[in-house]
Amino acid sequence: MEILPMPKSKTLEDEFVTEGLKRLQLEAFSQRGPGNGAEEVVSTSVVQQAMSRRYDDVKRNGQWGQADISSDFSDEAMDRWLLELRERCYVIGEGTWMTCRVFLYPNEPGRLEVFDEELLTKGLHSTSGRLNARSSAATLTSELMAFPRTAENIPFWMRDVFAAEGVTPPIYNPQFKSVDWKNRRRPVTDRGTDFTVEPSVIDRSLEPGVFAKIGQKLFGG
Repeated sequence: MEILPMPKSKTLEDEFVTEGLKRLQLEAFSQRGPGNGAEEVVSTSVVQQAMSRRYDDVKRNGQWGQADISSDFSDEAMDRWLLELRERCYVIGEGTWMTCRVFLYPNEPGRLEVFDEELLTKGLHSTSGRLNARSSAATLTSELMAFPRTAENIPFWMRDVFAAEGVTPPIYNPQFKSVDWKNRRRPVTDRGTDFTVEPSVIDRSLEPGVFAKIGQKLFGG
């Protein structure tokens, strides 16, 4: 049986989060909600620029199970809210969270925990053998293109994926406040990369070895 290490989480608390949790609470325990008649709902979402997946666990009569497939949260209350929240949480050069867990109760305020990693279990109460695969280098490249990090802030599990596939990821460049990749550069704001701006070409004669230095920081050598 594979034992996964306990991931580190951070609880988010601000007005945007509080209002979002209230909307989800109303939907969850409504007549057509996934938590109708339940004691608790835990919704786990892995959200990246190129993919997302979500699993809802529901506790009824003290027993955990999956939500009824005929009931779900609205896109506006859950999916769009999480996408907006990811942008708001972006820290330039450090990235944003990749997994979140929403805890909802019928008569108590909910809470939101976020993780700077992919949770591979299929929901909160998944058993061994029901794990998702790690994202590919292509998926992680899209993530770092949108929410770039400095080489120092790319976690080791991401580095392992890039190294295994021989891919140099996009990197945040604090000197130019940009994301640099494949001899290209785009500006970065406090909400992520500005895709409205056409990328500029990096002049290698003025910045020799820029991507070699990135590779050394990430993979050594």
